[in-house]
Amino acid sequence: MTYTGAGLAALFFAAVNILPGRWRALYVIGGLTILFVAYLRRSLPETKRFQLRHEEVEKLEAHIGGAFDLLRRLVKEYPTRILLAFLTVGAFGFAVSPSTVLAASYLQKTLGYAPWQATTLMIPGGLLALYLNIMMGRLSDRIGRKRVVFIMMLVCATAYAAFYSGLRGPVIPPLWIIAFFGFFTADSLARGFTVEIVPTAYRATVAGLGYAVETFCGGISLALEGVWYDHFHAHGPAISMALLAIPISLIALLFLPEPAGRTLEEISHA
Repeated sequence: MTYTGAGLAALFFAAVNILPGRWRALYVIGGLTILFVAYLRRSLPETKRFQLRHEEVEKLEAHIGGAFDLLRRLVKEYPTRILLAFLTVGAFGFAVSPSTVLAASYLQKTLGYAPWQATTLMIPGGLLALYLNIMMGRLSDRIGRKRVVFIMMLVCATAYAAFYSGLRGPVIPPLWIIAFFGFFTADSLARGFTVEIVPTAYRATVAGLGYAVETFCGGISLALEGVWYDHFHAHGPAISMALLAIPISLIALLFLPEPAGRTLEEISHA
């Protein structure tokens, strides 16, 4: 759903030159969706596993500092696993954030695409990536999450490196589609993967912290892109520099347990 919203944002981006306030209107439109998120937050049910352990979680959070106690227990019980999980998503966020965030800007400022042309590429390409991502999710159930995430991270990094290498012409659309497909699949599966490898009581905490770590590391790499641009005087190589962090994710991933085909209880004791 995150990427469905990104697709709608790309659709609005095609009309950025005619919207009132131009680019500022995109922030207003995006801000209105927060109201919908608040509705979903109140309406979506909890999982059966969470409901079974609800009393235990409530007792843990009943006193002052309950959230910190939950985090302390998590780190105490699974220190290496949590470190490796956050290293996986953090390094991946650092590696791909400039590539994903600055793709539309690169298409326009470096490759000469008009806003509508960038949207024409990103909407169909994003839908194709969504369909392929569903297929890869099913494949990960059969051959393992780690294997699929590992391959998709490699696909993402390789395709983005080629996309930002200075190539032009008809090779650009397929490169972006392959790169976005790799990113889309690796990111969604990696986030779910890091949640699957901890017991139910910790899943929401790990999900939130993992997203925060990935976003924080991505913000650092976006800031560094400006520094690298001052050195290379071009966005292509400056953006590609962050991709060098991909091996960190791949190595950390190898030391995490495989959750596919196993119950949460089995994984927690792996």
